[in-house]
Amino acid sequence: MTNKPHVGILLLWLSLGLTGCNDTHPSLTPIAPSPTPQPVPQPAGLQPTVTAITPNTASTAGEAWATITGAQFQPGATVVLGNRGLQTWVQNEGTIMFWTTAHPAGTVDVVVTNPGGLSGTLASAFTYASPGSFDPNGDWIGYARPEFDYDKDMRLAIRNNSVINLACGTSETVTLLPPPSVHDGEFSFRDDDGLAISGHLVSPVGAVGTINAPGCEMTTWWAAKSAAIQTVRRRFGSDISSGSSNLLHYAVTNERPARQPRDRQRAAR
Repeated sequence: MTNKPHVGILLLWLSLGLTGCNDTHPSLTPIAPSPTPQPVPQPAGLQPTVTAITPNTASTAGEAWATITGAQFQPGATVVLGNRGLQTWVQNEGTIMFWTTAHPAGTVDVVVTNPGGLSGTLASAFTYASPGSFDPNGDWIGYARPEFDYDKDMRLAIRNNSVINLACGTSETVTLLPPPSVHDGEFSFRDDDGLAISGHLVSPVGAVGTINAPGCEMTTWWAAKSAAIQTVRRRFGSDISSGSSNLLHYAVTNERPARQPRDRQRAAR
């Protein structure tokens, strides 16, 4: 009877000893080394600067053209308005031309990013608006050929929100009767003889459409408002003639017009 406590103590000691032995066995599972942090690639190249956009308003339906001015633009630079990437043409280190797509109404940032990854932003610099908010009245100077070709000039006159006449190439001015009204930035006219023209405003100073008229048979047209043309005349004065196609070329591309009025230039699209 007196040996029972000693037996209990011995069993407890053996139990603790075996547990301790189990804890002393080294783990056989290999430990993976920690990964080495990789450096984050940094943008390289030139830092572009955006200073202005002309025009800075366009239709919510798209199709407008505009020019970004700034510095250190590189070939291959991209343009984003809000969250929309756009078709662009980098003319030189200080000028980029772009074409808009459909976008909800509102004001957005303009971001130019060079191929190296560096970007420049002009905050709240461009506005999408309903074409019905643009004033169509005035003289419009354009061309009746697709793809921004400067082959055949065309002129429209809009007064009191109605298209009163047009002229195309060397043909005489044609009066439209009754004059089609411009509604929500759009107009359309067709008579019994097949004379027809339709169009819509894509910005306060730009419009596009289709035409079938003497000198402009069954083709598309695009035009700039004369106010944009007058800006060119004030800037370059006697360098160009008032009737030169180079006037419209500058209004669209922001390039300096050539001194020779008959030199035809083409804006890539």
